[in-house]
Amino acid sequence: MNHLKIDLDKCVGCGKCAKMCLKNNIVIEDRKAKEVGTDCLECSHCVSSCPKGAIELLPRAKEDETMFSSIKKDKMFDGGMVSDKDLAELVESMTQGRKDRYEIFVLQGDELNSFMDTVWDVLKDKEATVPMVKEWGKWRDSHDVLQPNPVLWEGQQVLFIFSDSKQHALMASQRMVRKGLSLRIRGFHSNIIMSAYLFGRDKVLGYFPDSTKELQMAYVIGHARRLVEPVFKPMNKVKGLFDRL
Repeated sequence: MNHLKIDLDKCVGCGKCAKMCLKNNIVIEDRKAKEVGTDCLECSHCVSSCPKGAIELLPRAKEDETMFSSIKKDKMFDGGMVSDKDLAELVESMTQGRKDRYEIFVLQGDELNSFMDTVWDVLKDKEATVPMVKEWGKWRDSHDVLQPNPVLWEGQQVLFIFSDSKQHALMASQRMVRKGLSLRIRGFHSNIIMSAYLFGRDKVLGYFPDSTKELQMAYVIGHARRLVEPVFKPMNKVKGLFDRL
């Protein structure tokens, strides 16, 4: 079953959609994007990343009315919070004591809820043009606690990497991946949060008054479910974001 409508006349084969796909469902063949997988999460990252507007999400079948049903079947997190001890180990592995190079922050609880309200405030005017924002708006309006948050999924903490260098941030995230394996911590880069930073920089930075560097990455994190491989999304997904920043 195809989930995407790709306008081949508009597609220039830049590959940004393939880099953004969390399920590796898009490939570039003959300089054109092609959907090859069947387990699309309908996250709309490919849609929002396409510089030519060549990708659309196809309407769902009647028997699949629930948005992100595939996410509910393959839940990433176990619902628990990463402990302060594990967070400290994770951050130490990322920075390696180089406080001059990195600033790491974690938002959770009420502070994270307030932050996500701010992210929504920044992006809500794009609800008509960005499907991911539209679905988030529907979720917010529904107040349905049984539906997964389409931005955080089941994550309850977000880790922010500030650095003067994108390359340094990438190195820190790679160390985070390796350390996360031993701590059973899983995560994914949030394109929505980084978009809010691009469009509402001052509002986002209001939550980090002590930061003196640039926000480079935002990771939704949590402990992996026992039956799910506890790894972060492949780093090539993160590298693909650099083309957009």
